[in-house]
Amino acid sequence: MSKLSPNAGGCWFCHQDNENEQLDFDCEFDTFVHTTCIKKKLEEEPDHPEAIVMKYLIPAKSYN
Repeated sequence: MSKLSPNAGGCWFCHQDNENEQLDFDCEFDTFVHTTCIKKKLEEEPDHPEAIVMKYLIPAKSYN
């Protein structure tokens, strides 16, 4: 795992390229993101604008 800018392929939220977790591509922001990071951000800040837009990437069965 290495720290990467989202422009270099890291997650939008955590700036990591975790080899054990899939990065999904968000077309709205043209960036990669972990769905777990989206969920975590929404738990911390339910009104976070980027997380709200990226929420569509979270599989429906795993989102509470």
